[in-house]
Amino acid sequence: MQLTGFEEKSFSQSAPRVVTGAFTLLLLAGFAAMWSSSMGYSLRIGKSASYFAIRQALFILPAIFIFIVFSTIKLDTLRNYIGILTLVSLFSLLLPLLPGIGSTINGGRRWISLGFMNFQPSELWKPMSILYAAHILDKKNELIRASFGEAFFPFLVIAVGVVFIFFQNDFSTAILALISVSTVFWVAGVPLVFFIGVGILGVISIILMVGTSEYRVMRIVGYLIPDFDAHGINYQVQNSIRAIMSGGIWGKGLGLGTRKLTSIPEIQSDFVFSGFVEETGLLGVSLVLACWIFIGYKVFRTASKISGFKAFLVVGLFALLSFQVLSNLGVVSGFLPATGIALPFFSQGGSSLLATAFTAGLIVNGMRDDGFAPLNATGGYHD
Repeated sequence: MQLTGFEEKSFSQSAPRVVTGAFTLLLLAGFAAMWSSSMGYSLRIGKSASYFAIRQALFILPAIFIFIVFSTIKLDTLRNYIGILTLVSLFSLLLPLLPGIGSTINGGRRWISLGFMNFQPSELWKPMSILYAAHILDKKNELIRASFGEAFFPFLVIAVGVVFIFFQNDFSTAILALISVSTVFWVAGVPLVFFIGVGILGVISIILMVGTSEYRVMRIVGYLIPDFDAHGINYQVQNSIRAIMSGGIWGKGLGLGTRKLTSIPEIQSDFVFSGFVEETGLLGVSLVLACWIFIGYKVFRTASKISGFKAFLVVGLFALLSFQVLSNLGVVSGFLPATGIALPFFSQGGSSLLATAFTAGLIVNGMRDDGFAPLNATGGYHD
């Protein structure tokens, strides 16, 4: 059914507002869940019950500021600086690897110390790579749709970033970044042969990356054999599943979870959702997923009415957040091998929250009506 001009205008004006509201609900729910889930672990490590909540709260105002800036800045102005921003972001991926600058935490060399926080450059690179891909694929859209060779250079830039992240011993983030940005290439209409080639190289690379690391092999073995090393490699996942199952339909009530107190190490980070489900049950899961589905509906409905850069951008950025959500939920529920992927708005971590605010701001910005143009023959759907 075609929308009338008035209905289309009304939709395009309301979509950014309601999506902003949905992101706000996720931020509030995520902070409450992280605070409640982390209390027991905070006390176990000799800190106050609100230790992680206070640390996270310090980043909420900067995150709101970043969201406001990037949801309102003129995208044409931002595109003038994408080249230099991409180079800076790409260079920052090397900093964690440099002695005296990088910080090693839990075996990964992914952070640089800024004194007041440990910053993870790969969190910035993920949305930045999608911004770059949307920009360059829009500029060269007709050429790229005609010949997959034209997509080689922008993909090479993305691949360099993925390699840098891999050498930080962050395999899961490297794969997530690659898959997410590939969505932009697909929406931009890059010929199918390009994806066949990338897929073959990707499978070979993943096999080599996993096979050359004993730790990654053990993760795969632990995933395939859930009872393997139940007090070691599978300890977090098994206890996460028990916490989720104990939540039932309605949950135990916010703040009343018990398994979060002793069973799940560092629950405030990648496994925060298991504590949330224990306390809110299937109802809490349904509400969170409904929120993400609602955002996705608004994003794709908007993308169907526009073309080029903005369509590539909003779809790619939403794909990034969606893959993060699905990856995290898959891990905490035992459906995927354990990774280090944070849950947007829920997991504790300044870098993750600020990058999520940057991503969400750009999504809302891309949905703003500054003169929607109908899709044309080169407007962004794969043929």
